[in-house]
Amino acid sequence: MKSKYHGISRIDSKHTHGWYVRVYANGGVFVSKLFSDRLYGGKQKALQNAIKFRDHNEMVAELERAKYESNKRKPFYNRKVKNSTSGITGVNEVKSMTNGRLVHYFQATWSEKGKLHSKKFYVNKKRTRDEAFELAKAYRKQKEQELYQQWLEKNKEQNEKKD
Repeated sequence: MKSKYHGISRIDSKHTHGWYVRVYANGGVFVSKLFSDRLYGGKQKALQNAIKFRDHNEMVAELERAKYESNKRKPFYNRKVKNSTSGITGVNEVKSMTNGRLVHYFQATWSEKGKLHSKKFYVNKKRTRDEAFELAKAYRKQKEQELYQQWLEKNKEQNEKKD
């Protein structure tokens, strides 16, 4: 759940007193503005205006995202990346030291609505390296199929709206 004041920061420096608003979209700042206490008639009035500005611009940013969302691009990356440790797109092997002990797992990764997701399959006493690898591969393939099906349905709906 988002905070009532998400995207709003208080600035109190030598010469600046006010609320700074940032609205994010498409991986960056969509719009930003400072609401000065002096210009808006006090700290509370500046905050009220900042909240209204933020809420309005979040709606505008959401409309912009929907307008430019491509239905031509498939929702997953098929090409193998050069630094892949497993040889399978979307599956990588991780070995690291955490709290003085070796942690070893395979990780399936995918992206949904612009956000990166992952699921880890640990190598341990109950699961061998090969089993963890196969589970990660299968999970990635399952996610690809789910996302591709959603993409096909969305394209079908958009094409029907055009006709």
